[in-house]
Amino acid sequence: MKKLLLAAVLTTALAGLAVTAEAKDLLYGAILKTPANPHWNAMTQGIEEAAKKVGVQAVVSTVTDESAAEQQLNNCESMLLRKPDALIVGAINSNILLPCLKSASDAGIAIVDLDYNLDRSIAEGAGVKVTFTAGNDGEKTGAVGADFIVAGLGADAAGPVLVLEGLPGNPVGAARGKGFRDRIATVAPKLVATTQNGDWDRGKSANITNDTLQRNPDLKAVFAANDTMALGASEALLAAGRNDVIVIGVDGTSDAIQSIRSGRLTATVGQFPYLVGARSVELLTDMIKNGAKLETYQATGQSVITKKALDEGTDEMIKYLR
Repeated sequence: MKKLLLAAVLTTALAGLAVTAEAKDLLYGAILKTPANPHWNAMTQGIEEAAKKVGVQAVVSTVTDESAAEQQLNNCESMLLRKPDALIVGAINSNILLPCLKSASDAGIAIVDLDYNLDRSIAEGAGVKVTFTAGNDGEKTGAVGADFIVAGLGADAAGPVLVLEGLPGNPVGAARGKGFRDRIATVAPKLVATTQNGDWDRGKSANITNDTLQRNPDLKAVFAANDTMALGASEALLAAGRNDVIVIGVDGTSDAIQSIRSGRLTATVGQFPYLVGARSVELLTDMIKNGAKLETYQATGQSVITKKALDEGTDEMIKYLR
């Protein structure tokens, strides 16, 4: 499987941010999702370890679950009281944080969007200036998942494919689903994708997969917009004795890697959240301290992780797994 290894490009100027602060004086507030999701645990590790490395202070706040949007807004407003130099944001949705982020923009605070969770047009329409987005484009990620499935099934394969997106309204899950469907329609038009919202939930995704299998016993594959949902789908299929169905998730979480090693989950499109968090801190510091000029989209790289890839250990991105 072709890997997408994308380097951050420092070319386009971002105006309006002070560049005179010493690194030791910088404070970054991270507004993240639930630590129950290994993806965000790894992101936290990347942020905290990079902060120590470059000599800045990072304060991380999290929420109880994937739907705790009001709690995340409260966390953001509380973080502003600390007068941070930057907010590093993994938003639950594109709307709930807008009042807080508007206040941050008005105060000249840099805003980093993690994983494309903020819809740029919605944010800008609300007066929020996103300094840069770190992560990988969701539609491209979905296309990578589609290419993996087609490589396994063949371009002439026919039959149903289940697509599991996240919470309704979340742009990341929607973009990954769209990218998958668009690519499948192009490279394997006889495969028919049906989409449902797994809400980033393992149990719900298992139930959806089981119900889908009852209606479509010839199910060929499952693409899930994150690993948590992929693991739920994999468990449902294995319980039904169906180890012939390809299941690929997204993120590269520790639980998914363990499942891949054991031969249960087929693969994941690794997003390397540790690297996303670390690069956010490094880029922010370079920009604020040294005046580096940044592109507003910073691709951090992704790679399809299979059991073979793990066993061989030749993929240089694997070192960023947490």
